Amino acid sequence: MTSLVRLITVIMAVGLLASCGSDRQESRLELFSRIGANWRTSLSDTEQQSNAAQLRAAVPALLEQVPAPMILMTQRTINGAGIFVLNTEIGNYRVFSSSDDMTVTLEGGVLAETRRLGDDLMSSENGPLPSLLATRSEGDYQRVLRTLDGEGHEISVMYDCRLSQTAPDRMIENCTTPGRAFKNVYEYIPGAPLLARSEQWLSNDHGHLSIEYLRH
Repeated sequence: MTSLVRLITVIMAVGLLASCGSDRQESRLELFSRIGANWRTSLSDTEQQSNAAQLRAAVPALLEQVPAPMILMTQRTINGAGIFVLNTEIGNYRVFSSSDDMTVTLEGGVLAETRRLGDDLMSSENGPLPSLLATRSEGDYQRVLRTLDGEGHEISVMYDCRLSQTAPDRMIENCTTPGRAFKNVYEYIPGAPLLARSEQWLSNDHGHLSIEYLRH
């Protein structure tokens, strides 16, 4: 994943430089900033609901002006909400960025890493999970999640996981390791192999991220 991060960083920088002279790109960025699509935290529950509602109200205009895949992400533990737009795609990895340069990397819809969200997922090894989700197949596997401790040292934790189908368009992932456990939820667009939304574990401090696809 380290080489992937470096490659993504280079491509993102090149893409930003190439877009500097585009009036259309500037208008998109202005719209993106104007509607408050950046990640907002420290909101009360009521404020977060209001912020999410405002973001949803702005989605049609944003979808019209920015013809790119887009996700709405919320995080209840710290009351955060924001819209992220696809920045880079490499193989099965897709990097979504907010207007204030936070990034979320998904591997076939599975949370692979985050940057600048706070208590970030630095990298991961998701095993066959992306393939299982793509085919709506059940299975047992192991995952490795890497975060940083308070002193900046990497912590690597391996989980034993099980993916199960609990409804025609819903799969549940249960992962455990001594002293820790989490459950993720993946919901599909009815009749399609694409995810509509998911609830995915980020960390002990920040809990789950809710990821809703506005455009694939």
